Amino acid sequence: MTFSNTTTKDGIIQDCEFWLFGANYGTITNNSNLLNTFTALSNRALDHVSIIAMGADDRWQFDDTNHTDYPIATTNLVTDQRDYVLSVSHLRITRVEIKDDQGKWTILTPFDLADIGIARDEFMNTSATPMYYDKLGNSLFLYPAPNYSQSASLRVYFQREPSYFLSTDTTKSPGFASIFHRLVPLNACLDYATANNLTDKITVLNNKIKEQEEEIKKFFGRRNRDEKLTMRAVTTSTE
Repeated sequence: MTFSNTTTKDGIIQDCEFWLFGANYGTITNNSNLLNTFTALSNRALDHVSIIAMGADDRWQFDDTNHTDYPIATTNLVTDQRDYVLSVSHLRITRVEIKDDQGKWTILTPFDLADIGIARDEFMNTSATPMYYDKLGNSLFLYPAPNYSQSASLRVYFQREPSYFLSTDTTKSPGFASIFHRLVPLNACLDYATANNLTDKITVLNNKIKEQEEEIKKFFGRRNRDEKLTMRAVTTSTE
């Protein structure tokens, strides 16, 4: 489903016109204030769907396909610097890796300061190759702090915000499975109907949204069907 198609009437904006204005097409597209409003509401709907997808995904992490790069960021390591600021677009950290001064990449182990019984400044306070990281606010804290400086040696894998619409968009589509695109206009319409007390629309829209939300949770929770889970016996010693 594209953002707007005044010819075929199958765009997100046209679906909003269908649900709210009795298929009186042009009500939104011919009114700049309404078009801007429904662009903003559609972007909030993208947020809503992304939250559901991230909450349901498992080993195949969700990312909006409209992004032109991978959700992987690298930054430089600085000698004795413990904290590294994250981008505000990093909604969820999924993995952190470090390159040591010999050029070898290793995975850092996440932990929380609540798990230790000493002050932050006393924990691993001798600089060396980092082994752990803690998330605080919009920063990563490395433990221990690196004892070397090196370019592009801290790598963060993350999940991020969706790619948003502009009011001038026409052919751009939501960056997730097309069978769930209608969740965008439905949620946009629900927000508008709620704000404008369109009580006859609210129940219908809520019911349609609930149906699709249950399906999208199942979909993102089962996307990694190509992987086979196996059970292995673990040998333990009694000595």
